[in-house]
Amino acid sequence: MNRKELAGMLEYAADLMEVLGEGEFRAQVYRRAARNIEKLEADLQTLAAQGFRGVPGVGPALAPMLAEIVHSGEFAYMAELEAQVPPGVLEFFRVQGLGPKRIRALWEHGVGSLEELIRHGEAGRLRGIPGFGAKTEANLVQAARFALESLRRVLYGEGVEAVELLLADFANAGLRAEVAGSFRRGLETLGNLDFVALAEPEAVQHALGRYLERLEGTVWHGRLGGLPLKVFCATPQNYGSVLLRATGSAAFLEVLGALPEAPTEAEVFERLGRRPVSPYWREPEHLGLEEPAQPLRREDLLGLIHCHSTYSDGTASLRAMAEAAIAEGYRYMVISDHSQSAPYAGGLGPERVLEQWAEVERLNAELAPFRILKGIESDILPDGSLDYPDDLLAGFDVVIGSLHSGLKLPREAQTERLLKALDNPYLTVLGHPTGRLLLRRQGADADWERVLERAAERGVAVEINCNYYRCDLDWRLVLRWRDRLRFSLGTDAHSVEGLQAIAYGLVLGRKAGLGAAHVINCRPEGQH
Repeated sequence: MNRKELAGMLEYAADLMEVLGEGEFRAQVYRRAARNIEKLEADLQTLAAQGFRGVPGVGPALAPMLAEIVHSGEFAYMAELEAQVPPGVLEFFRVQGLGPKRIRALWEHGVGSLEELIRHGEAGRLRGIPGFGAKTEANLVQAARFALESLRRVLYGEGVEAVELLLADFANAGLRAEVAGSFRRGLETLGNLDFVALAEPEAVQHALGRYLERLEGTVWHGRLGGLPLKVFCATPQNYGSVLLRATGSAAFLEVLGALPEAPTEAEVFERLGRRPVSPYWREPEHLGLEEPAQPLRREDLLGLIHCHSTYSDGTASLRAMAEAAIAEGYRYMVISDHSQSAPYAGGLGPERVLEQWAEVERLNAELAPFRILKGIESDILPDGSLDYPDDLLAGFDVVIGSLHSGLKLPREAQTERLLKALDNPYLTVLGHPTGRLLLRRQGADADWERVLERAAERGVAVEINCNYYRCDLDWRLVLRWRDRLRFSLGTDAHSVEGLQAIAYGLVLGRKAGLGAAHVINCRPEGQH
């Protein structure tokens, strides 16, 4: 757990308090503590060891509870609050545009699930609730449909812990097992978890009994959390063919046809007279395309791009982020804190930019040959301009332009906005282009063919945001444009731990068929 995660738990607890109508003052105390904790530079373990002494907004009643959360990883009071809210009402937190006050109003008026929210909205009954107009009603119906479609899926990054848990259970039982399905193929969201075990069904039941519900042939079915779970039991003679079949995709398997039994996947491909195909290259979008012989590798990356620090809304200092990058063997890091039009994220005014530049120069002299490049994540403003005057933009080594607001502009207006941003001579990278948040928020609607064509014409790199909440630009679009554009793997790291997002960026790069020549992180510093 880091400071940002703890702050998020406090904010969520405050939201629950407001939904329950319990103590608005207490909710504000939690929110103030969350903001102050997130701004600090000390690590969370140190703060807990000090009893959170001196942290503004954390009084003697709150401090012991925060220390216990850090120690145990559990927030008992938050769980108590959640238990008082019906599960269907909790689902409203997934709907964009619904804050705690509106959620409470819906609950009070008998709307208790996403399905009911959609039905009430379609019948025009939401607008009768105070604070809900006709436009709000239409937007909420659309957002609720999106939330309902996403409800039974989880993000890839959220599946990692479950996968590791089950693999550990298999290992503790002395069983060989591998993850299969969409997780093994590296998809952004997961609707189920699939595993293949070299074991008899009875041995699998012994290892995972608490998650299993029924056995169908040699396949166990169960659930882990909200996700369906399947475990395919294999023998030494057919393990490879069972793994290949359990990994999918259905379209890829259809092309392969009947699979011969073999102990390894490599032998299955050999008996079919085909070249082996990595799990990442088995989607319908890959059919008819040849997988690159030299896919993107971690050792190809020379630098980290799109990193935040405590100058804006990061949780680690500039020095800490740089030292973490050095420890990982990188030659440079592009620091890119938020620009001044993002006050909610501690955006940097011009004086603060100059202050950061001065620290960058001092650290570069000390940490050489490692370099911190002076970057910024500049908001793309409503009219398509960037967030500083030209004389300041000219001083940055890298300018990342991103959409953070106005995501619901009509398609043509959004397209023109992006085209104007791409025409700016100081723009280096178009950051998380659509602004989507997977399973939470749809991205901007634009003519992406025109936008990406303009990026190619202007020599602007397009980001593949590695944060598993974003995965933006979508790898499917990257696959189509891989030979016409340059791309940037952006960690969007707001903490030292966030730098590890590059690992998933490499998966996305492989799914898009990228090699080192396509990615500006593989270029020496100063050649972006």
